[in-house]
Parts: sequence; structure tokens; C-alpha cells
Amino acid sequence: MSQFNQFIKEICNEEKVYILSSEEGFAISYSEEFEYEDGSNLEIICFWSNTDLAEKAKQNQWKNHKIETIDLNTFLEEWLFGMIEEVSLVGINFDESSKGEEDSPLDTILAIVHELKKSDKSFKLNHFKDLNEIKTVTLELKESFNQ
Repeated sequence: MSQFNQFIKEICNEEKVYILSSEEGFAISYSEEFEYEDGSNLEIICFWSNTDLAEKAKQNQWKNHKIETIDLNTFLEEWLFGMIEEVSLVGINFDESSKGEEDSPLDTILAIVHELKKSDKSFKLNHFKDLNEIKTVTLELKESFNQ
């Protein structure tokens, strides 16, 4: 199972995501694959699926950060949609050397929706009517970016 799939499965099961924060902001990195139009590397906001992995990542550049918890519905409905607007990538379970998988917020949203629908457990949303509405909006956004 890929790191991405493991991340999705774990956060959907626990309904929590972890982020490192400090007075300077959140744990970020920069993409080695994707660039903005000006040639600079895309920003990655890093998230973890459990506190052990987040704790390990704190060893070097993020040693002054503390672990914060984000409820899955807030991550799904606010963080990921906000990251689409800001053109940031999702960093997945980055390690102590600031390496991890990077993915688009759109693909992360779709994977979470798929996993939650598969698990068949009730999931409370704050801004959307249901998971199908999130999926529809996300697919429309994805289509508009591909034109």
C-alpha cells in the first residue's frame, strides 16, 4: 500500500489529521516536482496521519513546532479547499529529512470521499450537504483546471 493510501485510510479511520505549527506558521516544504508559473517551487503544507510520525518529523527544521490536531471534516472542507485557492500541495507524512509524498488537494479530497463512502460510517459535514456534493464540486474544479 502506498504512503498516500495508508495516510487516507488512517485519517478516515481516526477522523483526525495532524499538523506541526509554530509562531512562524505551519510546517511547509517545497515541491521537487511542481512549479508556479514564475518557476519557483510549489509550496507544500505538511500533514501527518498520526502523532508518532509527526513527532519524528520534528527532529530538524521543525523542532520548535508543536503538534496540533485537525478534525477530518475541517481538513476536508476548509483546509483542502483553501489549499486549492492558494495553489499549495498536500505533504503526506514527511519524515525527519523533510521527505514525503506530495499530492494535489483535489486528489486528496477525492481519495478521502472515496474512503469515507467505502467505510459506510456516518460523517458529519459543516459546509457541504453530503460527500456526493463534495465529490461533484471537486470534479468540476478538477475539470476547470484541466481546460
